[in-house]
Amino acid sequence: MRHTVDPEALKIVREISRRTEKLDKLDIDELTFGKQRDFVNDPNRLKVACCSRRAGKSHGVALMLLKYALAKPGCTPVYINMNRGSAQLIIWPALRDLSNRFKLDLQFIKASGDIIVPNGSEIRVFGAGSMREMDKVRGVGTTLTIAALDEAQNFGADMEYLVRNVILPATADHKAPIVITGTPNQTCAGPFFEICHSEGDMVEGLAEEGFAWSIHGWTMKDNPHITDPEEEYLLAKAANGWNDNTPAFRREYFGEWVRDTAGLCFDIQDSMFVDEFPESDADDWSYQVGVDIGTKDPCAFTVLAFSRKLATTYVLQSYRDHLNTLEAGNEIDRLMQIYPIEVAVIDAGGMGARDLELWGQTHPWIPTVKAKKGPGSVDMGISIINADIRAGKVKFVKSNCAMLIDEMRLLSWDHDLRGIGRRTVKKGDDDHCADSFRYGYQRVWTHDSTNRTIFPLDQPDPSTRAWHERKAKELKAEALKEPAPGPSWLGLPSQFLE
Repeated sequence: MRHTVDPEALKIVREISRRTEKLDKLDIDELTFGKQRDFVNDPNRLKVACCSRRAGKSHGVALMLLKYALAKPGCTPVYINMNRGSAQLIIWPALRDLSNRFKLDLQFIKASGDIIVPNGSEIRVFGAGSMREMDKVRGVGTTLTIAALDEAQNFGADMEYLVRNVILPATADHKAPIVITGTPNQTCAGPFFEICHSEGDMVEGLAEEGFAWSIHGWTMKDNPHITDPEEEYLLAKAANGWNDNTPAFRREYFGEWVRDTAGLCFDIQDSMFVDEFPESDADDWSYQVGVDIGTKDPCAFTVLAFSRKLATTYVLQSYRDHLNTLEAGNEIDRLMQIYPIEVAVIDAGGMGARDLELWGQTHPWIPTVKAKKGPGSVDMGISIINADIRAGKVKFVKSNCAMLIDEMRLLSWDHDLRGIGRRTVKKGDDDHCADSFRYGYQRVWTHDSTNRTIFPLDQPDPSTRAWHERKAKELKAEALKEPAPGPSWLGLPSQFLE
């Protein structure tokens, strides 16, 4: 008896065979080398690789993304970098090479940076330079099968939020691996540094499940595709004026964590930290709050108290949060009820001008002034703060300033822009609290406490809520007054009829 074959079933079988064939072509053992192979094949769900430049880490990441994309049709592997442009420059060439070599027919979408796989999978590419951009990763949904965070050294303190609050929950459905790769940064601090030095410690909050970071590392010397590493070393040293002990050379070409304080923005001293604010040591404290207004990024607030008698400023509190304009105004108002704040120094650039205008209607009692900005203002402001830190004139209440201190430890100058005549903070570094601190500190060296206007107790300062509440009551009372008597048929006051 002759059996007929269902054409649809045959089509499905052939498709499965075709997909399996493509997946089999990606022989990881043949396409990788030594320590790179150990990293790619590591079954641990959490793994990190700290490498030198040109070690082949991004190629290994591309292989992992493609392996998961081919293994499960319709899935969504995720690749994350500081920004989408950088992501395309790094991951696209590796994936194009694999696509061409094995005829995988990958489609590269310029508008989004994503890569479409013929089996319906889609490798999503994200830039995550701000917390708002990080939150976009949440939209991947339940199809995420692997998350790769590359060039992790460029992320600041917010990387912890990205990994713990965004990526980790997104991987829960498929118990997807989280892969982090990068090169040592010059600060030797921050989440990437801490992960690379966790030495098998259980991940906080996941210790019961036994999760720990599996740590890997290798250099271009391990990469067989770099035919003469020693020549590359000589060229790098000659081009940059480096020697064997230059911190940047050790980091970039040997993958070593070497701190380079010369490249950091802020001068951190152990003596600048205190446990509490010694308010009773002076009677002339002047309080101000610096505010960095965020649109895509969080808003940041730093409260300072300055005494001319002590010639010392205490940073009482510094933090950042995602707030809209009205919420930010409410937050300043809340701080004014805790501290006798005399002035709020606001970044009025960009959308800040709009926010100041709105607060004039919703929070007219906030005593706002615009932060001074212009060419070189960041460099100058940080230089003044550093000079006062070294002189012992700036103290930080450590328990209330953790976010600011983390930013100050990580912020670095952008050496690629050295030729423009002034120093510029490296783009992508988290500087929201640091900016609010710098704005508030402008009033420390410009405010003259001897010229303050003293208001009688029964006439509150017009920069306060009490003054505006009193004014509002007066205007309301004036509006409710009975009109002066006069003939209604004329509608004129009586004095015109005398």
